[in-house]
Amino acid sequence: MPKIVSSSIVSSSDHSKNDTTAEDTRDKLHVYYCLCSEFLLVVDANLEDMPRRRTDNAIIVSNTRRTYKLSADGPEVIILSRPNGYEKQYRYFCPRCHLPIAYEMTEERKRGPYTYILDSAMTESQGNAPPNAIREVPATT
Repeated sequence: MPKIVSSSIVSSSDHSKNDTTAEDTRDKLHVYYCLCSEFLLVVDANLEDMPRRRTDNAIIVSNTRRTYKLSADGPEVIILSRPNGYEKQYRYFCPRCHLPIAYEMTEERKRGPYTYILDSAMTESQGNAPPNAIREVPATT
């Protein structure tokens, strides 16, 4: 009968070294949810600290400088009229409630320079809408 050789790995919880701990790594990653509480995005920076697009106030996520994972359905092509012409967007939607959450300018995901996160589409607190997601509409007379 042949011998079975196995190997094992010993781990240590000694944090005296200068290694990155799980808590440090967790602090560097930011998790975002849809308004319906579905997990959508994990990114290496806070969305509030990222630049915004002037045309629609969307958050600009650089596809070359940021590491992120977007869980969304799509793309679906939308053509918008802008003051200087038309804009073609490839929109991504929440897989649970189909709320639009992001878009890109190229058909293939992360092939263009940026991914745009729609304003107020995501929240860091699961089950709670961001403060600017719900706006009161003035009553019409």
